[in-house]
Formats: sequence, structure tokens, C-alpha cells
Amino acid sequence: MNRRDGLMAALGWLAATGVTVVQAQAPAPPVGELKPLGQDRYQIGRIVIDKRAGVFTVPGRVLVVGKPLEYLATSPAGMKAYESLLELDTTGSEFNLACILIGLERDPKQAPWQQMRQVQQLAGQKINLSIAWSEGGKRRQVSAAEALLNADSGVKPESVEWVYSGAPASEVQGRFVADDTGTLIGFVHDVNSIIESRAGIGIGAYGSVRGHPMLPPIGSAIELIVESTAPTK
Repeated sequence: MNRRDGLMAALGWLAATGVTVVQAQAPAPPVGELKPLGQDRYQIGRIVIDKRAGVFTVPGRVLVVGKPLEYLATSPAGMKAYESLLELDTTGSEFNLACILIGLERDPKQAPWQQMRQVQQLAGQKINLSIAWSEGGKRRQVSAAEALLNADSGVKPESVEWVYSGAPASEVQGRFVADDTGTLIGFVHDVNSIIESRAGIGIGAYGSVRGHPMLPPIGSAIELIVESTAPTK
């Protein structure tokens, strides 16, 4: 096998395991300054973190509804934007740092990244995700699963749990891969995502998840709320 054939074989293996290979890598986007706001609250880019409460919020907008989805949230211009419910005003590194600051860390029992797509239930502490927006001059807030799941998706929102996975494909890429892919939150056990659903949603039934019509129109402003269930340190 010559060098080119070897390279192509390696890339094919990575793709088969779910790793998005970025061959012409641009410089990683800059990470915003971590600004103290007082009382254990911080801001990084557009994210506001309440470390004591174990919560952070990030603004964004409704991106895709009524089409096949595999991701809850992407960074702007992310590779999976066409199948992401929300676009958030943050980068992978900023989002991951916010997760760490509220006490999230990868579970030592988490399956190796090469096996992540085959695992039925991902290990990890439960994370509460919700989405809020303005409706009729009032704030409306629902769980992320309620916003994501259309009535005929075959999945009950209350059965969905979210866990911190930390974009484990970064181990083989040599840089934080979510900065390249934009995959912030997924639900098909993508090794490039920072947060994933504990059990895959819609795997083997592409197109079954399309977003709930309760959401405001595409382009409408929303806020994602991420809450750790771990004791604050």
C-alpha cells in the first residue's frame, strides 16, 4: 500500500467511526475573554455563567424546523447546520469552557470514542436543557426535548436525558473538534458533539425528528439554558 492509499484508508476508518475529518483546518476561532460579573457569575463571549447555581445561558435563534434533524444546536456556519434545530452565538471552545465551569466533566466510564455510536446508553451525569423565547410579550420556557420532538417522532420528551460527552473525537484530531464542526449538542451519539442524548434519538429512522411546531418562526431569538445536576464545587 502506497502512502496515498494508506492515508485514504485511514480517513475512511475515521469516517466510519463518526469522526468528521477537517483536512484543511482554519485557525481555531478565538475564545472570548472570561469576564467576572460578581457573585460567582462570569461571561465568556455571549455566554453568561452562574457558577454557584451550576447554570449558564447562551443566546441564539431557531434554525431548522420541519426537516430531518440530528442535532439540537450548532455554532454559526457549523457543518451540521442544515440538520440542527438551533444556532447558538458561541464557539465549541467557549461552550465547552462554560460546561466545565458549571461542574461538568467527562464520565470515566464513558465508552471509548471509537465505540460511541454503538453504545445504547451513554455514561454521564444528567444535564437539564431548556429553551426560552418571548411569546406575546411573555417569556415561555420548555425543556429542550419538548422543543425538539414533533408529535409523531415516536419519542416521549420526558424520556430524554442529556449528558456531557466533551467532543471525544478531539483525542484523535489533536485540537478541539467542535470548533471545526460546530456540533454543540447532538442526539445521534456523534463523537464530535459536546453534549449528547444519553440514548440516541431517531437513529435508524432518519427524518422522524423535525422539531415541534410550538417553536417561534425560523430566525426568532431564543435562549438555551444549560443546568448541571452535579453538586457545585
